[in-house]
Amino acid sequence: MIKFLFFDYSELETVNGFQRELQKPVKYPGNPLFIADKPWENGNMQLYGSVVKAAGKPFQLWYSVVHRPFTMLMAYAESEDGIEWRRPELDVYEYEGQKTNIVFTADPHGPAVIYDEVDPREDWKYKMMCGAAPSRAICAFRSCDGIHWIPVRKYPVISTDPDCPMALFRTPDGRFAAHHRLSGYGRKVFRSESWDFLYWSGEPRMIMEPDAGDPPQIQFYGMGATSYGSYEIGTLWIYHTEASDMGIGKMHGYQDAELAYARQGYAWHRAAQGKPFIPHGEPGSWDQGNLQCASAPVFLEDEIRYYYMGTTAFHQTRWELVPQTAGIGMASLRPDGFVALVANDEPAELMTIAFTPEDPYLFVNARIMPGGWLKVEILDAAGNTLPGYSAQECVPLEGDGIRQPVAWNPGREHIPTGIPIRLVVRAQKAHLFSIFSCTPDQARVYWKFRGVKP
Repeated sequence: MIKFLFFDYSELETVNGFQRELQKPVKYPGNPLFIADKPWENGNMQLYGSVVKAAGKPFQLWYSVVHRPFTMLMAYAESEDGIEWRRPELDVYEYEGQKTNIVFTADPHGPAVIYDEVDPREDWKYKMMCGAAPSRAICAFRSCDGIHWIPVRKYPVISTDPDCPMALFRTPDGRFAAHHRLSGYGRKVFRSESWDFLYWSGEPRMIMEPDAGDPPQIQFYGMGATSYGSYEIGTLWIYHTEASDMGIGKMHGYQDAELAYARQGYAWHRAAQGKPFIPHGEPGSWDQGNLQCASAPVFLEDEIRYYYMGTTAFHQTRWELVPQTAGIGMASLRPDGFVALVANDEPAELMTIAFTPEDPYLFVNARIMPGGWLKVEILDAAGNTLPGYSAQECVPLEGDGIRQPVAWNPGREHIPTGIPIRLVVRAQKAHLFSIFSCTPDQARVYWKFRGVKP
């Protein structure tokens, strides 16, 4: 599958009339899905953790809770639909003689979990990284079920305390990538990589820090991330500090999330700097305080789910232990629905850079308002309209669909393959999310594609 997304304009030759707009996941109206109300959760939770949906398995959630005086533990929950969650009482950790859903007790800081479909070893399918006792440096673990964990090495794999939520994922070429902080550099995002999960790159590289467009009260708490086709997408935890806080540590403020993306893993960008992707709630709501996204979203056939922790508490020293209501929420986004090119009442037009399709079908992901339309014209690399593929011959697209096939009269449903072409998209009263060339079956696995540019 070859796909055009609109995080930026780098794969477009010209744009006229379209406005690029960040889209926001819609919070589930039944949030919170559950709250921290078990005795061993101590009235708090953090989404220093992950949500995974592997084929043939339930939704699985790992989250953190804090016990006094300040010890972190990792808990586990599961669900058939990702909405109704159960917290199984397991034999890993008992609290006052009662079985609990706590599955890891080595003071984990920032745990991130993946299910590794590529690894053939059943007892290596689940992988986790976190800061762990006794060193608090980043250690790596493996599991056959996500419940019982075994260290992959006796010693840490990255010699720094992450002191933040982490990301862990595999890139399309097979590397493991981890995001974390680096001791001594404050609230900034660093990256380490490994080919085997055992031995990691010697010096982490900084990939995100506030820049000249940020006010003084913006810091980067951490960034979850995952591969999305030839991109990497991230939820950047924005920490808004209070201007009145004169302390070095800046402990007073709140967290929410911005959308970030990269093509190569190291050159990261913010899709809409200063605009929250998933904002914390209004005053008086259950998520009015800190909002923490899981380490990666969940890709379903017709939906991208972002799970997050929300709380009534705001960030302060040991905020996890203050009285609060904390729970797990979910927000939903259409596939490819990160950024839209919006055509309003006047017709808009764009032209793509040249690319060579491999499959004979063309699809559009768009929401077209009543009275609106969208048409596609195909040009050769030099900008000449190909016979039979003019805008006048294109069957106008209408309505809302994530996989709308493009066709031209009379009955022309296939596009040229094996030669360089350009697309011209004209639209009115429409939100355009993506354009892609693939087979109908490939279109359903929307998160596996390559972009036009490397």
